[in-house]
Amino acid sequence: MSIQSLINGPFGVGAIITIGKIIPPAIGYPLAEKIALRLNKNKDSDMMRAARANQWVISGKTLTSSELDQRMRQTLIDASHWLYDFYHNMHNYKNIIERVALTKRLIEILDERKHADEGTILVVPHLSNFDFAGRAMALHGYQVQVLSYPQPHGGYRWQNKLRKDIGIDITPISTETLRSAKARLKKGGMIVTGLDRPLQKSNYHPKFFGIPAALPVSYVRLALQTHSAVMVVACVGLPQRNYQVICSEPVTMQPFPDPVVEIETNAEKLLSSAEDIIRAHPTQWAMFYPVWPSILEEIP
Repeated sequence: MSIQSLINGPFGVGAIITIGKIIPPAIGYPLAEKIALRLNKNKDSDMMRAARANQWVISGKTLTSSELDQRMRQTLIDASHWLYDFYHNMHNYKNIIERVALTKRLIEILDERKHADEGTILVVPHLSNFDFAGRAMALHGYQVQVLSYPQPHGGYRWQNKLRKDIGIDITPISTETLRSAKARLKKGGMIVTGLDRPLQKSNYHPKFFGIPAALPVSYVRLALQTHSAVMVVACVGLPQRNYQVICSEPVTMQPFPDPVVEIETNAEKLLSSAEDIIRAHPTQWAMFYPVWPSILEEIP
C-alpha cells in the first residue's frame, strides 16, 4: 500500500482525526512536522514524485534537485500544520472565525451576488488550508453546493462527511448532481468546485502554467448554460498560523463555435488567475497528484 493510499484511506483519516482532537498544539505541530519530514525522505513514492514534478513546473522548470528538496520540505511542513489545524479545530467554530479572514473584496462580491439574477461559481485551487477556509465561509452564512471529485472512496467519503456536518452541501460530481447544480445556479445560487486536481481521463486539456493538463472543466459548461459568473477563491496562510480567503474578479464565460476551444479557452481564464496566486505562494500549493504526468521523468 502506498503512503498516499494509507493517508487517504479510512484508517489514515480516522487516525488523523483522533490524534488531531486529543493532542494539544505544543505537541501537535511538532509531531505533524516530524511525520512530514519523514515523508519527505521518500522521494521515490508516487505522491512525492507527483508533488516534486508539480513544484518543478510552477517554478518554470528552474529548480535544481536540491532546491526541489527544500521546496518539498517546506510544502510538507506547511501541509502538516494545516492538517493538524483542521482536525484539532474543526468543531471549534469560534476559533475558525477568528483565524480565517475573508478579504473585503470577497465579501463585497459575494454579498452583491446574493442579489444577482445569475448564479455564481467559485473554483478553488488546493492551496493552504482550503477545508478550514470552507468551514469559515459556511460559518459566515454562505450557503453553497460543493461539487467534489467523482466517485469518492475510503477516506474521501469520510472527509466529505466532515464537510457536511457544518452544513456544506457536498455532492460528488455525477449527472444527477450536475443537474441539481444547474437548477441552483438558475435560481441565483452558488456552487463551489475544485480547479486543479487532475482527472484520469478528459477530452479537454487547458493550459496550466503553459502546459496542457487534464483538469476539471465542468464549471465552464455550467456557467455557459446558466449565464453564471465564475471566480477563483483561494485560502492562503498568514503568519501566526492564521489564514485569509482571497479571490479574483468574477469572469463571464464566452461562447465559441468550436466546443473544445470554448471549454479550454474559458477554463484558461480562471487557471491564469490561479497561477498568479500559486506563484505568489508556491509552498502552499499542496497538490500531490500528477497534474502533468508526462513531466514525471524529466524532474531533476
